[in-house]
Amino acid sequence: MFLVIGSVTADLLVQSDAPLPQLGDDGFRSSNLVFTQAPLRIVMGGNGGNTAYVLAGLGAPVALGGAVGQDLLGDALIGWLTERGVNLDGLTRSPTHATSTSTILMADAGSQVVFHHLGSTDQARYEEIPPALLAATDVFLATSFPLLTRMRAGGFGRILEAIHSRGGITALDVGPAIGEPVTLAELAPLLPTVAYLLGNTHEIAALTGTDDWGASVAQLLAAGARRVVVKQGEAGSSVWSATERIHVPAFPVTVNISVGAGDSFNAGFLYGVQQGWPLAEALRFGNGVAGLVVASDRGIFDAPSLAAVNALLEASAGSLI
Repeated sequence: MFLVIGSVTADLLVQSDAPLPQLGDDGFRSSNLVFTQAPLRIVMGGNGGNTAYVLAGLGAPVALGGAVGQDLLGDALIGWLTERGVNLDGLTRSPTHATSTSTILMADAGSQVVFHHLGSTDQARYEEIPPALLAATDVFLATSFPLLTRMRAGGFGRILEAIHSRGGITALDVGPAIGEPVTLAELAPLLPTVAYLLGNTHEIAALTGTDDWGASVAQLLAAGARRVVVKQGEAGSSVWSATERIHVPAFPVTVNISVGAGDSFNAGFLYGVQQGWPLAEALRFGNGVAGLVVASDRGIFDAPSLAAVNALLEASAGSLI
C-alpha cells in the first residue's frame, strides 16, 4: 500500500483574460473589478491530497495522512477522496484551524497569483497516523515537507526510517519552496533513508541557495542522496544518481492548467517504481500522468486511469504493460 503524507487543500480557481487591477477603493468600481467569463471552481488540491487522488485513479491502494478543518471545505475534500477510494484513516480534522485553501488567480496556465491560507496543514502530526497503517505501507511519500511543521520536526524522519528499515520504497518531495526554506543541512540526516528525493528545478536549486539545479543535485549526491528526481516541466524529468543520469522528455501536450502537475508526476513515477519498472519507464509513465492532467481543463479531477495513461504511451511508441 502507498502512504502519502502532505497538505490537503481546497484550490479555488479564478480565471480571467483581463489584467489584474491594482488594489483600489472598496465597493464595486470599474477600477477594481474584473469580470470573469469562467465561474469559480473549487477542486482537489494540496500535494498530499493531489498525489493520493491520482494514485487511487491509477488503481493503487493508497492512504493519506494530513489534516483538514471541521468545515464545509473539509467535508468536500473528504467526500472527493472517499469517492475516489483513498484510505483516510490517517487524515485528521482540526477543531481549531480551517481547511487549507489556495485561491489561484489565473490569466492563463503560465500566469498566476496565489493567495494561500495554511490553515490546518501544520496540524498534521505523527501521532495521528495509526500504527496499523504504517505496518501496511510498502511505499511512503513525504511531501509538503516545508509546510507540515510538526511532521518536519521529526515525524517524517521516524516514518522514513521505519519503512526503509523493512525494505519499503521511500520518497521525499522537498517542495514547495515556500515558508521556512528547507536546507541541505536539514535534509542530510534523512538522506540515508530516502530512496528518491524529488523536486522541481526551482525547489532543488533552492536547497543549496544556487540558481543552478544541476550543481545543487551534485551537492545532494555528495551529501549522501541516493537518487535525485528532477521535475523539469515541459522539458521532462530526470533521475540522477552517483552512477547514472537518465532523462526522459515530456509529452507534447497543450497545457490548460498547471496546478497539480508535479504531484501527478510523483504519483505516476512512484507507481512505476512500485511496479518494478526500469527508472526510464517510471519517468516516462510519470510524464504521461502529468501530461494528461495539465492538458485537461479540470486538472486533478481528470486524473487518468491506468488504461488512459497506457493509451497515451502506446500512441507514443509503446505501452509499459
